[in-house]
Amino acid sequence: MLYYIHGYMSEPNSTKGVLFKTKLNAKAIKYRNCEPEDIVISECLAQIKKEIEKDKNAILIGSSLGGFLAAKTALENNNVEQIILLNPAIIPPSVDVSKIQGMPQRILSDMQDTILFKEKISSGIFILIGLNDDLIPLKWPLEFALSQDTTIKFFDDDHSFTKNMGQLPQIIGNILYKNIKI
Repeated sequence: MLYYIHGYMSEPNSTKGVLFKTKLNAKAIKYRNCEPEDIVISECLAQIKKEIEKDKNAILIGSSLGGFLAAKTALENNNVEQIILLNPAIIPPSVDVSKIQGMPQRILSDMQDTILFKEKISSGIFILIGLNDDLIPLKWPLEFALSQDTTIKFFDDDHSFTKNMGQLPQIIGNILYKNIKI
């Protein structure tokens, strides 16, 4: 089954969540019951694991923070077949998180998980990167990609994939059906 994991300031019924549900039959996972600044990463991961644990071939689409959560879930759960990450907020070990604004430091510290850069994820990994992303530095997903076996596609787009929003289901569909000509 296909699952969608939203970003930090988003929610399951966001534009992407609804689009992926209607066009790809993806289930949006509600991983928090609190304000974004009150999340606890370990609780979010536990909720995602609970949602997918009975699925032997889970495919996760993760956007921004959801990209980090999808990657961490794939690393820890061998039932994840594939992950598709949209501008993933996977913070490399070399980044000084104390200089990052907009999120509580405890969340940023939990998102800076060095194991994602040291251990190989057995799932297929596809990363879609908007080159005009003003939230996630290009260095982050590139450094993650270099530590894993990934396929990357770059887009002239922003963090939310505003220009390509309507095409995202087709782009993801092409990835899912191994027709990677995106």
